[in-house]
Amino acid sequence: MTHPEALSSTSGSVPSESSAIPSSSPVMSNTASMPLRVVRSGVASNQCRWDIVHGDALQELRRLPRERFDCIVTSPPYYWQRDYGVAGQIGNEATIDEYVSGLVQIMAEAKQVLSPTGLLFLNLGDTYYSGKGQPKGGDRKSKKRRFGLRAVDASGLGVSPKTAIGIPWRVALAMIDEGWVLRAPIVWQRADCLVEPSAKDRPWRTYEFIFMFAKSRRYYFNREELGEEEDVWRISARPRQNGGLGTAPFPDDLVRKCLVTGCRQGGKVLDPFVGSGTTARVAVEMGLHATGIDLNEDFCDFAARDLARL
Repeated sequence: MTHPEALSSTSGSVPSESSAIPSSSPVMSNTASMPLRVVRSGVASNQCRWDIVHGDALQELRRLPRERFDCIVTSPPYYWQRDYGVAGQIGNEATIDEYVSGLVQIMAEAKQVLSPTGLLFLNLGDTYYSGKGQPKGGDRKSKKRRFGLRAVDASGLGVSPKTAIGIPWRVALAMIDEGWVLRAPIVWQRADCLVEPSAKDRPWRTYEFIFMFAKSRRYYFNREELGEEEDVWRISARPRQNGGLGTAPFPDDLVRKCLVTGCRQGGKVLDPFVGSGTTARVAVEMGLHATGIDLNEDFCDFAARDLARL
């Protein structure tokens, strides 16, 4: 059974016995206004603890102990790219500013739970503004990308039709304004990514950004693990299969690259948008403790079952 202390302890201790099946229990917050939520927890065979929290990222980050985590690796929902069918999901805001400010607010809370020597690796992709009405037909990349009239299809978004909106840099610059230290805008060159057959008047998109943020001037970073790559990482865009769950997972190798360079041995890792659990699973496989948060209960169930096999 999971207790509130499982996520509030700052000692970093790990239970002595291994857990093959994840436990789930409602946990009452110390703050009366915050609702019940479910934490799924376990200990892998290598004695690394994991916790998967079903809840809103902003509220759950506020519940966590300050400066607890050594590294945060996350990929929030992109702006109007998918509909996960959950009330309160980020990514489907009516305006660009609402999306940016909402994400920056969540990252501000993530900053509070990051250790002074910790790093945040933030993966964000861009969105194009079509402004020509509801899309017709299917989308070979994901059926979740067809969900009615999106803000990026309707008129009045405030940018020119057909433009790339520049979402990653809008978020990054707003985070700098909030005191984050952007140490490296890393280019993830997405090897083996899907083509864009409908894009006939521009190059196809083959990269995304991984923004490496620090909260202090001095932080943990292992340059030796960069190998021959510096700020351009060529990593396959084909993620591990998740049984048709409908998430948009990033590949194991991308998470592993972030963690080997940016997390101390035996450290604690957080993903506030854990989805199918890639960050948490890779972290535990590497001998790190992991916590993931997600608003979608199905995603949390899948991540917990996957972690329970380790």
